[in-house]
Amino acid sequence: MPLLFMGFILPLYFEIAGLQLSGYRIVLLVFFFSAIVRWLDGSGKYYAPDFLVLGYALWAALAIFYHHALWRWEYIGISFIETISPYFIARWMIRDEHAFRAFVRWIFIAVLLMLPFSVYQFVADKSLILEWFGKIGSVYNVVQEEPRLGFYRAQGSMPHPILFGVFCSVAFSLVWYVLGYGRGFTYKVSRAGCVLLAVFVSLSSGAWLAVAVQMALMTWKTVFAFLQRKWNLLLYIFAGMYIFVEIFANRPPVQIFAAYLTIKKSTAFNRIRIFTFSSDDILNNPIFGIGFNEWSRPRWMVGSVDNFWLVAALRYGLPSLIFIVAAIVMIYVILGRAQLSSKLQSYRLGYLFSLSGFCVAAITVHVWDATLCLLMFLMGAGLWMADAKEESEQPQAEAKQRRTRRIRYTRFGPEGT
Repeated sequence: MPLLFMGFILPLYFEIAGLQLSGYRIVLLVFFFSAIVRWLDGSGKYYAPDFLVLGYALWAALAIFYHHALWRWEYIGISFIETISPYFIARWMIRDEHAFRAFVRWIFIAVLLMLPFSVYQFVADKSLILEWFGKIGSVYNVVQEEPRLGFYRAQGSMPHPILFGVFCSVAFSLVWYVLGYGRGFTYKVSRAGCVLLAVFVSLSSGAWLAVAVQMALMTWKTVFAFLQRKWNLLLYIFAGMYIFVEIFANRPPVQIFAAYLTIKKSTAFNRIRIFTFSSDDILNNPIFGIGFNEWSRPRWMVGSVDNFWLVAALRYGLPSLIFIVAAIVMIYVILGRAQLSSKLQSYRLGYLFSLSGFCVAAITVHVWDATLCLLMFLMGAGLWMADAKEESEQPQAEAKQRRTRRIRYTRFGPEGT
């Protein structure tokens, strides 16, 4: 995990035979087969999300091959590795609460290491970390965009401020509920505040949305702690609101969502247009999508699609979207049914809140590179909790059994005779 998370925030990369290799990609390649073997041996059990993630990766590779044959072999290979390897590395490495806590600690360390450089870029519009590493080798380009709120967008050591902000947002509720478990309010606020500052300086509405979702879920959990089925109630409320808007609003819920959850109105209108035009391509190419071919849009529109889920359906077809969404839904179902101690319940809340924030933010942004790998790692990092109760009780039972079987001797013979 230290190698992987330090690789995530290392901006250096180099090319070999057309492949762009960075720190985290080297780690994923080195540990790919080990992670797959450890999953196949059944020691960590099998869960539905495992096969759904495999289905997503294989269908995406098949879709690209269908459209471009082997002309995009390097993308097929590296995208498969970036999907499968982080997920199964997490399934292999994180099988108890100690490993899970180590994962949270390392993502928090990664955020802290990028924070001072990001704050400086936020104020001075200069990326020191990219400038320094640029003297050693190839690094990501500094993104030049117009200021927002009178400040400059920080990108940390990542290719874009959006990726930096969403990457950091994952740590917010994890730090609060995992590292902060059993700690005082000041400890939690100070740690979560560092994450919040890192997200803020990215000036990315998608990253802010991820944290806002986590905060809203944390507030709901606190306010309605007396309700036994508070999460079912929340789902019913959202479903009712969606149906109400669908019936009575003068525009689709997706357009309303995009309009009110962005910093700039122009960004909101652009996302609405993207959804409108790309949806036509998805419906016309539902099985394998359109690959890397141009999607239908007016000439004056840029080619980027600011929606991770939309990109999956547009590029690889609806089956790929179904695979990845079903995998995430099954994670909620499996962990929601797990019977856990109070400590692990706190860990589960932090994990699911973090995953929820990421999934909602992905509606407004597209994620790639290290941030996409973090999503796949996050998906695989929590399934150990499905059987955590049995695992945590087993050592206690064995210890008790050893105590009952132990025979103590004295000078007069065995004790108790």
